[in-house]
This record gives sequence, C-alpha cells and structure tokens, in this order.
Amino acid sequence: MKIWVAMITILLAVTGICVYDGIHTKNVFEHMQSESNIISTALIDGTEITNDALSERIQNLTDYWTDNMDMLCLSISRKDMQPISDYLQYLNSAIINESQEDAITYSLLLDYNIQGLTQSTGISILNLF
Repeated sequence: MKIWVAMITILLAVTGICVYDGIHTKNVFEHMQSESNIISTALIDGTEITNDALSERIQNLTDYWTDNMDMLCLSISRKDMQPISDYLQYLNSAIINESQEDAITYSLLLDYNIQGLTQSTGISILNLF
C-alpha cells in the first residue's frame, strides 16, 4: 500500500510539472510572437531603427527571452532555441549600426523562427503523429 501512495504522489508531481511547463511555454511563445510581429510590422511600415520606442521594445524582448529561456530548457533543446537568441542579438547590432535593411531582415527571420518553434513545440494534431 505504501508503494502506491509513493507512485501516485510521483505521478501527480510529474503531471503537475508537465502541465505547468506546457502553460508557461505557451505563454512565453504567445508573447514572443506578438512582440516580434509588432517589431517586424513597424520596421516594414517604415519606422526607423533609431526610433527610441522601437529600440526599447527590441531590448525588452531580448531581456524577456533571456529571462525565460532557462525555464524553457526543461522541454526544448537549447540548440532549437539558439536561432531566436541569435536574431535578437542581430537586431540589437542593427540598432547600434543604424542599419534599417538588416533590422528588417533579422526581424522577419526572428518572427519566422518563433513561429516555427511555436508550431513544433505546441500541442497539435501534426505533433501527435
């Protein structure tokens, strides 16, 4: 009887961690998708990379990603998340270099990679088969 109590406790703990991780991952990627979409749309629409509000938004997104990346490593490989980190750093260097074309390119690549990682890690019929 004691073994069943221990097994059920472990099962509930593992299930709780999995549910929490799934919800956290979903929330992080929803935020990342919305912010990267706003950034890429603003750049395509002609907002200059030197715009303080846009630069701050990019920096805030970089900080958000850095803060949440360690927790996401429970379920996603760092190797899979590395392109997002790279493109965020490229966007930051585009701000420093004041390169509008690079900023547009990297913001679109960032948005594309976030969408791809969201689709590959999310719960969907395609991922179940």
